[in-house]
Amino acid sequence: MSKFFEALARRQRPDRPPDSGGPPARPKSERRRSRRWKALIPIFVYGYGSGLEPFHEEAYSAVVSENGGLLVMSAAVHLGQSLLLTNRATQEQRRCRVAYVGARERDQPAVAVEFAEPTGEFWRLTERNKAAGVNGNEAQRRAS
Repeated sequence: MSKFFEALARRQRPDRPPDSGGPPARPKSERRRSRRWKALIPIFVYGYGSGLEPFHEEAYSAVVSENGGLLVMSAAVHLGQSLLLTNRATQEQRRCRVAYVGARERDQPAVAVEFAEPTGEFWRLTERNKAAGVNGNEAQRRAS
């Protein structure tokens, strides 16, 4: 009877391979197409609302990459929606699509966007931003 309960317990722990007896397996690391950086960059966001009325909003980036970014904005958008971003410092524009809609922190809407064509120049990152990386301590890790 105890073999039955042992087998049942193993089936209820999917993080362990059968008969391993070892520690749980670690989740696979997240893989991204390009490196990300924390960067608060002011932008204008242009799009069309649910009733096809145009909207524009002053927003900012939280995390950026060559393929897009995570924007903090309040306009209601939906997955797959096309947007036009304008970098307020350079007036450069890029078309993108909404890849994720959620919350970054409590009461702070976040929208992940993906550029139609990857570009490293839209965000105009400084060397300081690049050295900080997304975790804010990548430069320290590389130095050690």
